[in-house]
Amino acid sequence: MKAASKAALSRVRSLFVFTVDETSKSSFNRLPSGFKLLRVLDLEGTPINELQDELVNLFNLRFLNLTRTRVKELQESIGKLYNLQSLIMKMTPIRELPGGIVKLKNLQHLNAYHYDVNKMSFDFCLGTIAPSNICLLNKLQVLTLVEARGDFIKQLSKMTQLRRLCVADVKETDEKNLCFAIGKMIHLRYLWLKSCNEDEEMKTDALESAPLDLEKLGLAGKLEQVPHWFNSLNNLTHLFLHWSILRDDFLPHIQAFPNLGLLCMLNAYEGDRLDFLEGFQKLKLLRIRGCPRLKELVINKGVMPGLQELCIFECREFTTLPHGWESLPDPEQVCLFDVSHYSC
Repeated sequence: MKAASKAALSRVRSLFVFTVDETSKSSFNRLPSGFKLLRVLDLEGTPINELQDELVNLFNLRFLNLTRTRVKELQESIGKLYNLQSLIMKMTPIRELPGGIVKLKNLQHLNAYHYDVNKMSFDFCLGTIAPSNICLLNKLQVLTLVEARGDFIKQLSKMTQLRRLCVADVKETDEKNLCFAIGKMIHLRYLWLKSCNEDEEMKTDALESAPLDLEKLGLAGKLEQVPHWFNSLNNLTHLFLHWSILRDDFLPHIQAFPNLGLLCMLNAYEGDRLDFLEGFQKLKLLRIRGCPRLKELVINKGVMPGLQELCIFECREFTTLPHGWESLPDPEQVCLFDVSHYSC
């Protein structure tokens, strides 16, 4: 490489790598060198298999995106990237974070989840194992999705700056410590909790009230009933209930949410009928999947006046469009898939 070209590379601050076809993918398997002052490195979708040791010498690096790459692990020396603020590693083979990550004292965003939207099993969304002392990173605002190993839950209350939190592998015995931590997260807007297996109950009754600004909530795990603190979710816009296996009608507990725009249920209800009798005034998207005994929906006049999309998947007993269907405005999309062949 000519000296002039090397000098030009050394002044580059941002590098975005795009591989648009198989030829370009096969020709890219290493990071180019010479970017001494790099602040942004976006490798999303590239077929890179590993990170070179030289990466940790990029002292000025603020943003590193490894989403959908083939990188299997981060080196222990990742902690040398002292100025790193965002580490994005969604949908990668990385399953465990190195201990050195706790040296990234300026880290604010850590996204580490992977999922398979086509998979209808409890482990469709998996977390990444993090060192329990990751809670030393008290500047973190985003932490998704880590597994609750060791004393991670006990240490979680130190992370009071979090705005987005997704935790997997939660156990019933974590209830007290988990709820204490969530109660201290006054800035929290997005919360996703996933129990350690589909038979483990998601216990959160020790939480007195939800964070005031909480907008998006996902609970994946068995619920005996909806938590009592649901009555404080005045700013909630998105609600995801996965593997809740609720036996009693839970809709009266959420029908009055003033800002709820999306309700997504996955294997969430054991009953044969859901009655939307009132409320849901801002609901635009209703998605129901994998409720094996659900036969019908009832929607009273005046309920869901702004509904745009109704999707019912893999509810094999479901037989008919909702009672009260004619009172709804014309939705933009209605999907019925893998339901009873008697449905119409």
